[in-house]
Amino acid sequence: MPTAETPVSDDSLANLVEEVSQRLLLLTDGEHPAYVGSELPAVDRVLSRIQKEGLARGPVFCEWGSGLGGVCGVAAINGFRPYGIEIQRKLVASARSLASDLNYDMVFAEGTFLLPGDEELAAGAHSHTRLEFNTRAWDEMQLTPEDCDVVFAYPWPNEETFIDSVFSRHASANSLLLTFHDLGRMLVQRKVSHHTQLRTLGWM
Repeated sequence: MPTAETPVSDDSLANLVEEVSQRLLLLTDGEHPAYVGSELPAVDRVLSRIQKEGLARGPVFCEWGSGLGGVCGVAAINGFRPYGIEIQRKLVASARSLASDLNYDMVFAEGTFLLPGDEELAAGAHSHTRLEFNTRAWDEMQLTPEDCDVVFAYPWPNEETFIDSVFSRHASANSLLLTFHDLGRMLVQRKVSHHTQLRTLGWM
């Protein structure tokens, strides 16, 4: 996997986008409504800036709802150590094949990022996918939410507050939350030390 000190080929992002596009074509019509991918060049722009400005406290990157694995691939290109959690089994299998085909050190687990006790946080969320509350995916990755230096999510409409609340509850101080929004915009927030509130670093 490329590291922050390793020059990345100009073709890396283009190759990744092509690989993800090919996997998207393999999804059935019934699977398409449950999957909407982020714009990978926009994600690359933001992760590159985060690395350049030293905003992340460390290299552990975790995507909540990792889909076909494209965002984790961008994280790998930018020198992070990517993990992805995805509830749809077929998408997990596709993401693992992406990691193998590109020879990127990415870990994907089937399951949920939500933990027991998060039920009340999800009660008001208008989720388009099924919700589970267990530690299976975290246990498989041998990771905890507190280990993550950067968390990435692409909230469905009206789920932004829900994602913020889950991150605020479980993340460690000084970790970053990146959320993808329309028009290729990403909101970057940091958990304030010893508090649960988030501080906005800006739209990127």
